[in-house]
Amino acid sequence: MSGYLQSFCQLFCSIILILSLRFIYKNYLLPYWRIKRLGIPVAPPKPIIGNNFDYGSGNQHLAQLKRQEKYGSICGTLFYHIPTIWVGDPEILKVITVSDFSTFPNRYDLNEPRPPFDKAIIQLKNQDWKRVRNILIPTFSASKLKSLMPILNDAGNDLTVTLSKADQEGRPIDIWRTCGVFTMKVTLATVFGLEMDSKEQEKKMTEAASMFFRDITGVVQFLFIYLMPLVGLIEPLLGGKIIESVRYLLKTVENVIQERRENIKAGIPCRKDILQQMIEAGDDDKLNDAEILAQAITFLVAGYDTTANTLGFTCYLLATHPEIQKKLRDEIDAKCPDLDSIEYDTLHDLPYMDMIISETLRLYPTAFFLNRDIKKDTTINGVHFTKDLMIGIPVYAIHHNPKIWSNPEEFIPERFSPKEKAKHAPCSFLPFGNGPRNCVGMRLALLEAKLALVKIMQKFEMRAVPETEIPLTLRSGNTISPINGVVVGVSRRR
Repeated sequence: MSGYLQSFCQLFCSIILILSLRFIYKNYLLPYWRIKRLGIPVAPPKPIIGNNFDYGSGNQHLAQLKRQEKYGSICGTLFYHIPTIWVGDPEILKVITVSDFSTFPNRYDLNEPRPPFDKAIIQLKNQDWKRVRNILIPTFSASKLKSLMPILNDAGNDLTVTLSKADQEGRPIDIWRTCGVFTMKVTLATVFGLEMDSKEQEKKMTEAASMFFRDITGVVQFLFIYLMPLVGLIEPLLGGKIIESVRYLLKTVENVIQERRENIKAGIPCRKDILQQMIEAGDDDKLNDAEILAQAITFLVAGYDTTANTLGFTCYLLATHPEIQKKLRDEIDAKCPDLDSIEYDTLHDLPYMDMIISETLRLYPTAFFLNRDIKKDTTINGVHFTKDLMIGIPVYAIHHNPKIWSNPEEFIPERFSPKEKAKHAPCSFLPFGNGPRNCVGMRLALLEAKLALVKIMQKFEMRAVPETEIPLTLRSGNTISPINGVVVGVSRRR
């Protein structure tokens, strides 16, 4: 019997060894050879994890800078097991995102997307992507955005009430998290026509949305790449709540869609928000419920997180640069003297605010990393791109490249004056991507940020306090966010 047991153990060990060697060959050696033979500098990867932990799991934005300094604007890495060509050259990126878009029309699938996220616009490919995008674009037209202004104004008023309370109590405030409450209210109201019944429900929605974006780092990211089918079982055992948050968001949105369908059948008028526009498009067999659910969740999560980050970073920069804050306040006082009514057209006539937001997005691009799939082999400016490899676009590194931006770490809004913008190379500024696959919700995000800033500047001054972290410590998950929040002092204007 012991002989059989020994033989079984030997066979089992042999099988494990063969499977391990096969895994290493498929997920390390073969991808490394594929990127190495292109003739570009390649950062030495590690088995299984590739180059993702070279500078820490939450420091992928810093990794971009380090590689740019060491290898230049073109280099190769393994994104876990995915051979990746990092392109920080604006001229080549212009070809990839615009001129030769047909060769790079899709985003690269880092893992197998699970329903309903496989129907989200950021995941869709080719004609499916084009069809859904064409349906969504009118949703963000000027006329549609103007109709949302009362919602934005109401949420902005709630924001100022929170700031007034902090001022009265003489305490600093985490303006990043406070702006997150504002953006969640706006997103729920504009996308779903929803108002939370309680602070607890609102907090739960906000935490669920933020967790989806900010907590996918380190071990959790590894699970999403290699063990996606098992994530639902493994992730909770590690103390994570991302899967739980996703289920909560999905159930909430599904209930809203079902309620809207029932109201339509009953002839009950529905609010003309973004969700309703998608449902009505579906009545013409343009969007089915799975597609509507996927876009709604995408707008909810991305719309909340990215705008909250932008507002938090902008407020930090204004608090630490009082001379720039005063200049912005003077512009707002001249253009928006009425505290109770802010018009859509007025928000588009604040050039210095535009410059400040653009410079904030340069310093702190929420989407610090973009990618593209390669549809066929091609060569651009002497660089070879092989089918099925991933193109990584290091947005953070491009925005901090001293060869593109002088004194890149300094906050200088005048970089985006009309005169200076004319000097910018195409694809040197990519906060919303570029070309046909740029961010479809960009106009709503900017409108939201501008209104919040006007509301704040009309009534308050922000300042750095001892609790203000200078400089901010950042973490890169799916987006860049401040690890310790953004604490500032607020006081009512005299």
